[in-house]
Amino acid sequence: MSSPMTQPGSPGMLRRSMSGSSGLNNLAKSSSFIRRNNDRDGMGNNVGVSPGGSNAAYRASLVSHYAEDLDRRRRAERAVEDIRTDGMTSENLKIDSVELYSRDNAREHRTDRYELVRDTGRDIGSSSSMAMSMSMTNMSSLSSMDYRSSSSSSTTVLRRGQPFFMAVRMKDRNFDPRRDILRASFSFGPNPQVTKGTKVVLPFRVAQREFSRAPQKWDMRVHQQEGFNITFQVHIPANALVGLWRVNIETTTTTPGARVDEFRFKDDIYILFNPFCRDDPVYLDSEDLRREYLMNETGKVFVGTHHRPKGRRWVYGQFSDVALPAAQLLLEQSGLNPTERGNPVQVVRAIASIINANDGFGLLEGKWEGSFEDGVCPWVWTGSSKIFEHYLRNGSKPVKYGQCWVFAAVATSIFRALGIPSRPVTNFVSARDTNHTLSVDKYFDIFGDEMKGGPDGDNQDALWNFHAWTEVWMSRPDLQAGFNGWQAIDPTPPPQFWQNNSGDQKSRGPWAVEAFRRGPSSVESVRRGEVGFAYDTPYLFAEVNAEVSHFQEDENSHWGFRKIHVNNYHVGRMILTKRPGADDDVSDADAEDITSLYKNPDGMSRYQKQGDGCFSSHFNQGMSSPYLERRDRERDRDMIHYPGTVRRLSIVDIARKPWYDESRHSVDPGSAAERVSSMNAARSVERSQPMFDSRPVNEDVYFDLIEQDKVAWGQPFNLQLHVQNRSQEMRTISTILSANSVYYTGVTARRLGRTDRQFVLQPGGRETLQIRVSWDEYRDKIVDYGHIKIYAMASVQETKQSWSEEDDFQLEKPKLDIQIRGNPQVGQDCFVTFSFMNPVSVTLTECEFTFEGPGLVRPQTIKYRDVKPGEMISFVQKFMPRFSGERKLVATFNSRELGDIIGSRPIHVRD
Repeated sequence: MSSPMTQPGSPGMLRRSMSGSSGLNNLAKSSSFIRRNNDRDGMGNNVGVSPGGSNAAYRASLVSHYAEDLDRRRRAERAVEDIRTDGMTSENLKIDSVELYSRDNAREHRTDRYELVRDTGRDIGSSSSMAMSMSMTNMSSLSSMDYRSSSSSSTTVLRRGQPFFMAVRMKDRNFDPRRDILRASFSFGPNPQVTKGTKVVLPFRVAQREFSRAPQKWDMRVHQQEGFNITFQVHIPANALVGLWRVNIETTTTTPGARVDEFRFKDDIYILFNPFCRDDPVYLDSEDLRREYLMNETGKVFVGTHHRPKGRRWVYGQFSDVALPAAQLLLEQSGLNPTERGNPVQVVRAIASIINANDGFGLLEGKWEGSFEDGVCPWVWTGSSKIFEHYLRNGSKPVKYGQCWVFAAVATSIFRALGIPSRPVTNFVSARDTNHTLSVDKYFDIFGDEMKGGPDGDNQDALWNFHAWTEVWMSRPDLQAGFNGWQAIDPTPPPQFWQNNSGDQKSRGPWAVEAFRRGPSSVESVRRGEVGFAYDTPYLFAEVNAEVSHFQEDENSHWGFRKIHVNNYHVGRMILTKRPGADDDVSDADAEDITSLYKNPDGMSRYQKQGDGCFSSHFNQGMSSPYLERRDRERDRDMIHYPGTVRRLSIVDIARKPWYDESRHSVDPGSAAERVSSMNAARSVERSQPMFDSRPVNEDVYFDLIEQDKVAWGQPFNLQLHVQNRSQEMRTISTILSANSVYYTGVTARRLGRTDRQFVLQPGGRETLQIRVSWDEYRDKIVDYGHIKIYAMASVQETKQSWSEEDDFQLEKPKLDIQIRGNPQVGQDCFVTFSFMNPVSVTLTECEFTFEGPGLVRPQTIKYRDVKPGEMISFVQKFMPRFSGERKLVATFNSRELGDIIGSRPIHVRD
């Protein structure tokens, strides 16, 4: 492919960005996703197998064809215009070509691993492509180098806060400072303006050999001038807008009113955040941490239960040729004003709002229950690249489907691609408190069955077995000192949104997008309990600190229910992420427990230590349940207000008021400030009055729900509840023990077993309740990840003692073993073997393997035959490594009867 420096038609190149004025060519040409696998569908299958994949490939082919054809015709028109204008009298300097040295600048900017930068038009890793590389330490050779050997197929990717080199070649004469004016112009967004910072014009001055402007300003100096060639160095300030910039060279003369000619560089350039630059808010002062949280292309998202968390391997693919185009298009869809795109706080907030999709708007559509046949099951994904590719191929339509851990992983990919250090984190036993009460309330009828939706049907509080979000590293100049560092972003839509908006809608609209935003919340502010800081900190605080309250129907209660259990320590059992520098493909020795970053070292917040529910009412905004309002009024009526205490805001006081959000409301002393001051005052109270009637009860019967041992998929399991009478009197005890299959969001799917007993225990007596569930009893009732919820409830007739407990565990699945044959080498065929044993007594049908590895093989899905009961299978697949170094291969096996079989393998690839 010829160099851009030798294309006289470049000035006439069509310029259409994804924001509306340039970049169709950029998406269609610089990203090879459009032309890759046109004979395959979204997951790599032959189009003959999937009609939808065929349509997507056909549309992508049309986009590529139309863009290239339009460029060809515009170049022809421009050539005719050039011939006509060349005959006219013009003293302006003519530009022949512009060179941005994409690969050489990329090494200095640490962006050389982006596939857009690499020369995809040549054999990757070949001696011919490597010979083109030029050391940036010897820039004196720029003027004499052969432009024709430059990186014609490379996209320029730079980091702000650093300078870069570019060169201009004149067409027919040298630059003459007495008659010529030459300017470099950089434009951003659909309507660039100098006053808005979206357009920068830098004049060329022959005498300027050093940067003369302040570091926070764009600047340009002359590096070398020789013959028709001029080499510049341009400084990008550390506050520059992040995204696609257009590069133009303007020429005119010193004559007043002279015509201005413009040479448009053929491709846009990407400017990213710079965690290597001290002046950038995302600066991270540790090479080891930058290596992990910015440059590492694979990692883990932890899933499972708090008893046995499991690290699920994920390929972030932040350097893939689809990551930056997808990130840019998402920023455009988010509606974030171009002038705000240099602010990492606003950028991550915008990304969080657009990763989840609804009604045809956004990257990834969430789904937690039901059939996934019209899309891809969340557990089939092995990385982000295929999701980005789906999104770009299909006209930015949302990809189906994702769940919280997929949202968190994809957000991590986008943030790393944009240059923001990030990591996914997982909270085990996570509160999804839809009423913002800092309490997850569960209601049970007199028979011990959970009442979905509570007594009035609109209680959507839930305990998720785990919930994942993303942390980003940045300073927070918008907050007071002490809240820099890790900031939490939750791209998963709130439960009430995807539950209440599953029907037909005209448009999601700006207000709906705003409702999707969660963060960035300072992790330190959550640990301190400072929930008044931007953004959305109360939601995150509740997720890790909420109480769990159980209420059972009671005809003797003045409001119809009695509180039988409060567990301050249940929520936020453990918060995990991958440890920097560690990598364990066999087990999870690379897990890092970061619970202490969110909670005090003893595992609970200082709020929780001060009393049961004493801060709940400050999170009650938006609650409108008549049961809750009645409960709150009766609680306030019965409360004894001691001198010096502060009356807590009731639900009636603050009902239906949205939680204060600095991005949407001005400071109102009567609303947000009042809540914050009330909360601060309440902190000084030694112990607030109990929220409910808590008359002393003689709790002399001991109950213990036994933690479940490891249970393999296909094996039976036993549940046990131990009861002991520790009193000197006889006790009559009623107990209920049940097990249900559940989605990981806590939603009940099917009942697996239940036992109800009433018995008498003599003084010192013991009793054990037990449920045994066989494979045949649960094989058709288990859903998705194999989570099981246990509920135990008990009451003592003589003392009115009541007790309840809940727990969960997950059925264990086998691991997918991955073995590599021989010594992998770039450009040479390599063979991998995937193997595992079917652990169940049924035949597995509709089997498929999905695998990928950055620098090894792009995401692929291969159909496989049925697998018999107990059969050990081995599947061999060929691939050709594209890049050398330490690589990672990630794979999953899925079938109709059994899925989510995961494995990964490190691979060293030789040059």
